[in-house]
Formats: sequence, C-alpha cells, structure tokens
Amino acid sequence: MKRAFSLLVAAAAVAALPQFGVQAQSSRKPIPKPTSRPASPAPKPATKPATAPESEPSLLETVLPTTFTNGPFVVGNQVLNLGIGVGSRGNYDADNIGGSPSVSPAINLSYERGLFAIGPGVLGAGVLAGYQGATYNLNSGGKWKYSDVLLALRGAFHYPVLPEFDAYAGLGVGLLYTKASYEGSTASPEAGSSAKLTPGIFVGGRYFLLENLGVFTELGYDQTYLKVGLTGKF
Repeated sequence: MKRAFSLLVAAAAVAALPQFGVQAQSSRKPIPKPTSRPASPAPKPATKPATAPESEPSLLETVLPTTFTNGPFVVGNQVLNLGIGVGSRGNYDADNIGGSPSVSPAINLSYERGLFAIGPGVLGAGVLAGYQGATYNLNSGGKWKYSDVLLALRGAFHYPVLPEFDAYAGLGVGLLYTKASYEGSTASPEAGSSAKLTPGIFVGGRYFLLENLGVFTELGYDQTYLKVGLTGKF
C-alpha cells in the first residue's frame, strides 16, 4: 500500500515537471534587440587656409589706374583732340616787309576713328581743323593782320606702347586758307586772301590718365610744328 502510494506521488511529480519548465521559460522576458545603431559623430568641418586680407587700392591707383579694359586705341574707338599749336610754318610776308610778325598760338580740333588692325597696331583716319592769327606792326603806324584756317584729312598708324600710352605717326593733306588785311592811317596796300593745298606729316603720342581721358603731344608739319592738349576717347 505504501509502495503504491509512493509510486503514485512519483508519477505525479514527473508529470508536473514539463509544465513547470514551460511556465518558467515563458515567464522569462526576452532581452530587447537594439532597434538602430548609435549615431556616428558629425564630421568636423574642414578648415580653410587663412588668406591674406585684400589690400585697398591707393589714392594714386584710384585716380590714375594702370590697367584698362581695352588698349589705348583699338578698332572702333573714336578720339577727339583739343589743343594749341605753336610755331608757324608761314612767314606772313616777313621777308618782303622786314622783321618778323607776332604769331598767336593756333587752336586746333581733330577727330579720329580706328578703322582696322594692322599687325599689333591700328590704322585710323580723321579730320583736323585749326585756326591761327598773326599781326605785324609797321613803323608808319599801320598794322597787317593775318588769319589762317586749315581743314585737313589725316591718316595714322597707332602702336600700343603701353596699355595707357598710344604712339602714332601719319600723313595728311588739307586746304589752308589765308587772309591778309591792313589797318592804318596811310593808304591801304593791297590786301587779299589765298587758298592752297598743304601736305602734312606728324608723329605724336597720347597718354590716358583715365580710361577715356588723357593728354597728347604732336610734332608735325601742317599749320604749326608742335601741338599739345587734351584727348578724349569714346
């Protein structure tokens, strides 16, 4: 009897073991898996090499720039020269009446346009107008007055020596109109006027202080021997 009871208890214990193991296993919580990887640290920004601060242009560079968007005289440029001329090629009859006249500086205005390139330079053509006067006082109290008006066509070859300096040389031909008049208490000698063709040859240079404004000088043989003045480009 006791033996039978012991066997029954042992059998009940054996039957309860699997159920207990399942419950124990089911009651254990699973370890949660990480849902995402930890964020990687942000990359450090690349350091740029230090640059030297830009220097401000000097006052001289601002007023007198040394670089230009174009050359001093290129195809299509138009230039006006306004100047005065000294030294006259005419003697105003000084050989006939003796002495020398008092000749005023000439006022001249010239226009030129760049036509086409020739090698490193540019061929230009234009016109020139000039006026010059002279007087001669006679011992008798009379006075001769002379006036010259020149209208000429000119052509020149321009070479860009520097970005701001234009050197040129050329030829011209024009009509020189001269008028002579007499003032005085004595009988008036014959006065009159004349016109003649006048050839010309010249060399010169323009220096642009600004992009479109500069000065010029010119040596030649037309109305006067030397011209100086202002030049403008547009």
